Amino acid sequence: MHDSAPSPRALKKRDQILDTALKVFAREGFAETDVQVIADLAKVGKGTVYRHFGNKRELFLATARHSVEKLSEFLREQVKEGSSSVQILREIATSYARYFELHPESVEIMIQERASFREQVFPTHLMHRAETRNEFETFLNQAMAAGELRQVDVADVTNAFADLLYGSVVSGCLEGAKGSLLQRVDRAIDIFLHGLLPTAQVS
Repeated sequence: MHDSAPSPRALKKRDQILDTALKVFAREGFAETDVQVIADLAKVGKGTVYRHFGNKRELFLATARHSVEKLSEFLREQVKEGSSSVQILREIATSYARYFELHPESVEIMIQERASFREQVFPTHLMHRAETRNEFETFLNQAMAAGELRQVDVADVTNAFADLLYGSVVSGCLEGAKGSLLQRVDRAIDIFLHGLLPTAQVS
């Protein structure tokens, strides 16, 4: 006999706990966070938190996953279909930056996950990158076949694009420039798309 699917009310409560946990873990750090504080702020009992997530470690990892899922939802809402491939790349980049300007606590979670669980778990943001890789590489292949982008190894392009976005956002937040991430990423993606060499010198 299979368990029934969680009710909408239970899913809403779960998201409420995760949204609260995201803010508390980002502010206090994993080691210093008290699950009771999360429960109080989420207006649920501590037992409810443990019933949903088991323990603090699992709550943190679920929070990291929740963060990248919210990022994915945001990108799908922001990036418009029907645009040129170059415009889509720009929209992905600027939407990525806009998300982290709105939710800088998500950067803190990525950094903490690496620091606290580097020997135990595969980083959530890299797992997310792997899950979305095929879709992005299909988009690149189509753009190259249409002559909108020059022929380059799509795996290399995917890695470079993802590294550029991640590095720009993390560096910007570490430098205290959360409010200018959009401008920072916009400039970086412009260089990414146009390169540094004059067209005649590109081999």
